[in-house]
Amino acid sequence: MKSTTNIFLVTNSSEDSIVAFSNVGTALEFVRDSHGDLNSEGAALMLETATGLVPATNKAVKDRNFTGRTLRFTATDADGANLVSAAQSKLDGALQACELVGVDPANVAMVGNLRARVIEAQDNLDNSNADEVVTFALAILPLHKRKHSKKS
Repeated sequence: MKSTTNIFLVTNSSEDSIVAFSNVGTALEFVRDSHGDLNSEGAALMLETATGLVPATNKAVKDRNFTGRTLRFTATDADGANLVSAAQSKLDGALQACELVGVDPANVAMVGNLRARVIEAQDNLDNSNADEVVTFALAILPLHKRKHSKKS
């Protein structure tokens, strides 16, 4: 038995309440549903990362090691999000191909071009309505389980 369990806490910029979940999948589903209700029609949910905004897919969220950190989500235009997603997908494919043939991606010009395309697509995202966008935060809270003895 693990001595800790994780609780996932979701907050947003338009309400003061905190909603707790027992797993990241249901927390992310709640963020998506709330984003659809609170942000403008056609807005895409994006995950803020150190390298810029990326589409908030289950894979993108679960691949982040956010123990002790808070994941932040925002909305942007859907067209820009699709461009970022397509460029990131091509980059992921190129990195996998380099790994399969045993080549260092740093020595492949196409990988460098794709990385530049991802950064360019992230920089071109439409944030003109940033004041009206409802943002979300997803935090992890480790809880320590109490051990029960036969006396309790």
